[in-house]
Amino acid sequence: MSSLIHAVQKELKIPKDILLEEGVKHFLELELRNISIQIKKLAGRYGVESFDELWQKLERGRITESECFDDLSRLENMELEKEKISKLLKRAIKG
Repeated sequence: MSSLIHAVQKELKIPKDILLEEGVKHFLELELRNISIQIKKLAGRYGVESFDELWQKLERGRITESECFDDLSRLENMELEKEKISKLLKRAIKG
């Protein structure tokens, strides 16, 4: 066990399992917030809010594949990561 975790546990009299669970929840909340910001920033470059909207823009010919291919792939991966984080956070909140 980390000496910091042990110190917090001892000084604040918080059971280890609660300390770890709350720490994981907080970590997941921060990760979700950060990836959401990244998605919004990337999608915003194209005036859209999601991978699906960017894909539709591509299909309608409003943008070319060469203009957005790398960002399209990046956006898809970030949205999948966001979904994983969201599911883990829901699981952590349920306990």
